[in-house]
Amino acid sequence: MGFLKKIFGGKNNGETSKDGTTIYTYDEKADYAPPAPMAYTDEIITHFETVFPGRTSSVFHEIISDMIHIDVNIMEPTEEEPFWVLYTSGMSDLPMTIPDEVLAQMDEPLDRAEVMMFLPASWELTEESFKDDNNFWPIRLMKQMARFPHQYHTWLGYGHTIPNYAEYEPYADGTGLNGVMLYQLKEEISIIHTQDGNQIHAYFLLPLYKEEMDYKLEHGMDALLDRLSDLEDDVLMLDANRTNSCQSS
Repeated sequence: MGFLKKIFGGKNNGETSKDGTTIYTYDEKADYAPPAPMAYTDEIITHFETVFPGRTSSVFHEIISDMIHIDVNIMEPTEEEPFWVLYTSGMSDLPMTIPDEVLAQMDEPLDRAEVMMFLPASWELTEESFKDDNNFWPIRLMKQMARFPHQYHTWLGYGHTIPNYAEYEPYADGTGLNGVMLYQLKEEISIIHTQDGNQIHAYFLLPLYKEEMDYKLEHGMDALLDRLSDLEDDVLMLDANRTNSCQSS
């Protein structure tokens, strides 16, 4: 998957990072009529109940939707695995728009996706707690990423990094994290095989600091993963105030 750079369908200003990534910007949402959706929600839920068994589940339903309906499914911590599992459903109802130059190199379908995250058991995930943006922002981030490729007629894939607006704004007052990278866990978790023969890739969202995104664009994803793996923090478990692996870079 080395070719999976940040090759989006946005406006190319001729800017390329040192690791060869083409950098695109998004000033306006795409104006197009998406194809009819295909409902995979039941298959997605069954998949996650299989790979994370024995958990009580609930759904943060989207009340108002535009072109696509995005729900965030919440699986409660267990004694053996004391963390929340969050994943979207609805993002994969429509295919993403993948550039021809990427399609030509693909050996598997990558046009349908969902996103997921792990939150520590101590994270408050109740309707009342969501009034505090320091609790709600992971939900908001997941919904934003799930809607992004359909709003901008583009795609998301492994290794893509997306800042929180051009100014790299922190996701909430209680965190300095201000961007995100898409990662994939082991295949049995991250790939959902559907009954109609499609594949849905469940991309893991890794919130990052600006310095980490800059480091990735200069040195590549493997180099950033090495930096992150050197931390004492478990970066797969969201910590709003974790150590910045590239603070001194």
